[in-house]
Amino acid sequence: MDKCKPIIRKGTSSLCLAIAALGGMGVATAQERAEGEVVREARPSQSVENVLREEHALFSDRLTIEPGINYSYSDRSQLALRGFLALDAIFLGEINVDTVQSHITTFDINTRYGLTDRLEVGLGLPFVYRSSTYQSIGDEFSTERNSEASVSEADIGDISLSLSYRLLPETLTRPDVVVSLGVRAPTGTDPYGIALREDPNTNLNIPDELPTGNGVWGVSLGASVLKTLDPAIVFANLGYTYNFEESFDDISASDGAQPGDVKLGDTIRLGMGTAFALNERLSLSLSYSHEYIRQSETTQNGVTNKVVGSEANVGVFNIGGTYALSEDVSVVTSFGFGLTDDASDISLTFRMPFQI
Repeated sequence: MDKCKPIIRKGTSSLCLAIAALGGMGVATAQERAEGEVVREARPSQSVENVLREEHALFSDRLTIEPGINYSYSDRSQLALRGFLALDAIFLGEINVDTVQSHITTFDINTRYGLTDRLEVGLGLPFVYRSSTYQSIGDEFSTERNSEASVSEADIGDISLSLSYRLLPETLTRPDVVVSLGVRAPTGTDPYGIALREDPNTNLNIPDELPTGNGVWGVSLGASVLKTLDPAIVFANLGYTYNFEESFDDISASDGAQPGDVKLGDTIRLGMGTAFALNERLSLSLSYSHEYIRQSETTQNGVTNKVVGSEANVGVFNIGGTYALSEDVSVVTSFGFGLTDDASDISLTFRMPFQI
């Protein structure tokens, strides 16, 4: 009788159904393990561990510290028409194109620790540096010259705390299922009440500062599934973030304080992808993530108004890779390409998780 049945091969490592003989107790058969849990090796290959950590949950009894940097760039152009339509087809007047170029760099440290083989806790500490460049026609109030102004900001972002629980372990017929709960604290600079100022000798109105956080508390619920299918690993996740309504002393960009309440739009997240462990150290992944952000609302003097343009669809296609430098240290890279108008044009991520 074979001692184990291979489930999936990744490089030189595999997952198998353990059928062990324990002394005089005899040989346990597959029928006696009707649930058929997939029992991983005591120490999976580093490439497999990297996939589990990045796309699912590792539940390691060692502390994982993961410093990283993420850069995203977006370029938005808005057509401004100053004139009127003649004969419903011919435009008479000026056509201006206003452009906003945004650069956001996030330095963060994520820590994770498996309290048990089913329960994992995590903490995220971000620091955000962002800059925006505003361009428009109208330098020195001329319709033939471009005007440009830039604003930058650096501050701590919103700190997050998460808890993951393995609801169902992987078996021959079902995937590994993990549910998670997360809390986001408004520790970053909020985006409300930031005044606009007119740049001298131009027609530009630019903000005094840029936000590094959302300004409100948020709670996230999510679920992720992962299944080993020779020679790949497939995964998917679904999540929902509820943002609490908060009161602020000023929510207007105009002069003078205008207090009010803000209900930031909730977010629905969906993601799916596949990863291949090419050998003991190297793995590659392809994935797609999508976020639908509901419309935000503001309340002033008992009157609630929807924020026009706050609804968004963010779709990103990701290509990633991980490489294990040693048993304790890995390198993770990811390239994201925005597929919707609301997504960043491109994003780059570099992380170096290590275990102690």
